[in-house]
Amino acid sequence: MIITNVEQQKRNISRFNLYIDKKFYAGISVNTLAKFNLYKDKEVDEKNLQDILYQDLKQRFTDRVINNIARSPKTEFQVRKYLNELNYKKRGVWFDKEIEINFEKIVNEIVIKLKELELLDDRNYAELFIESRIKNRPRGKFVLISELISKGVDKNIAKEVCDELIENEQDILKRTYYKKYKSYNLDMKDIKKIKYLQRKGFSYDLIKKFS
Repeated sequence: MIITNVEQQKRNISRFNLYIDKKFYAGISVNTLAKFNLYKDKEVDEKNLQDILYQDLKQRFTDRVINNIARSPKTEFQVRKYLNELNYKKRGVWFDKEIEINFEKIVNEIVIKLKELELLDDRNYAELFIESRIKNRPRGKFVLISELISKGVDKNIAKEVCDELIENEQDILKRTYYKKYKSYNLDMKDIKKIKYLQRKGFSYDLIKKFS
């Protein structure tokens, strides 16, 4: 296999398109180019080339997901979903879609690295999520736990964090009710209001205590 061209990308001058036997192989960083001394007319081994691409892609996906997390915290489930969607979108753009890459291994290694850097922690995510909800969009435990589960947080973690952070669910119910209905009192015959509170995650028994 011969590197037939190394072409600087127009949109990102720190990356280069690598052509093998006159066919696009992959885009690689200038650091990778220099580290492995890749240049036009150099003969390369297929296995070594794939190893080089693997390391370059892992770093590129890592950079992307860190930028994604920087905008807002993510769960491990969300990170894995983001990376898989990005791989699907960029396959054929960042590298030749016919190249076989062990992407599952890349994702697992990135997740481990993010945890080591303390950028990925489902319990911490759950704590931040619940604190934000209590402050800005009060909800009952049932809804909060369901929301966390839908984001990939383990059910036991979601429940534990809710129990730790929500000492008085009745108080949250009151805040939710008064935010919606101002100073109106709750009558248990008012099905509309009861249904509203139930949709916010409060049990019938808790609502009944409030009336």
